[in-house]
Amino acid sequence: MSKGLKKTGYTNKTSERYLIDAATVYTGVKYVKDEGFQGDLHGATSGGVTLTIEQEYRNVEVDGANHVPVRGNQVLETATGTITTNMKEITAETIRRALNGSIADATEDEAPEGYEVIKSKRYIENDDYLENIAIAGRLSGTTKPIIAILDNALCTSGLEVATEDNNEAVIEQVYTAHATDEQLNSDEMPWRIYYPKTTGNTNPEPDPGAEG
Repeated sequence: MSKGLKKTGYTNKTSERYLIDAATVYTGVKYVKDEGFQGDLHGATSGGVTLTIEQEYRNVEVDGANHVPVRGNQVLETATGTITTNMKEITAETIRRALNGSIADATEDEAPEGYEVIKSKRYIENDDYLENIAIAGRLSGTTKPIIAILDNALCTSGLEVATEDNNEAVIEQVYTAHATDEQLNSDEMPWRIYYPKTTGNTNPEPDPGAEG
């Protein structure tokens, strides 16, 4: 085996570590022993979904040490977790969730029978927060999904619907995670990622020929 660094990061385990195809969106996800993860489908999407966890750090300003970041001197300033979905399947509940609004059967004075009316609200209520929203994606090396869960998710993107000929409307929704009092006081972030163990889950073994 040749000495030195390898020309590529590809190993015989690499093909087991691809996150492939579009993920599926669920709400109210729970783990049930002997049955696995259970949840309600959020609806069909188009163009995939996006998980974003932003963590902004601040370098503590100290006299004489402001010209370079110093190890151990960083503090977490803010952390935000979001899931962005592009909803192709549109229901009244899809629209209501986008607005964090109210939904009710329309009265006979305002619409024909068989209609619901969705309205925006001035104030956010606790019931507007989803218990959680999750995305489940497929890892190539296992039949078990990668699952990312955001707690107390609230749609913070509002509603925009654009239509055009020979195409279907898509509603983009951005759900933001929120901490409970308990999570806040225990310094726990309101999100987590479940990653399945596989034979290729560990880091690649070092190349014996890469020493020196």
